[in-house]
Amino acid sequence: MFGLTTIYVDPKKKHDQIVKLSDGSYGVMKPKKEKAGIAYQFNFTNHMHPGFIMKHKPVNGDVENVHSIDGKQTFKIEWIS
Repeated sequence: MFGLTTIYVDPKKKHDQIVKLSDGSYGVMKPKKEKAGIAYQFNFTNHMHPGFIMKHKPVNGDVENVHSIDGKQTFKIEWIS
């Protein structure tokens, strides 16, 4: 089990963006078109964080629980200005 990791997202960017995490590592958030609308794929450079898909637009304060082979990880979305 891991603690809460915050993902800092720029809400003004509508395309792929590099995101910073509260532990100092980085990742990429990519919007992807799906049948039900736009989903958001998160992938991280630090192998300790599993990639995941958010099936809705990220909202400031969202908390996502991700289950991986290493256990549950919790990510929080926070807007940057």
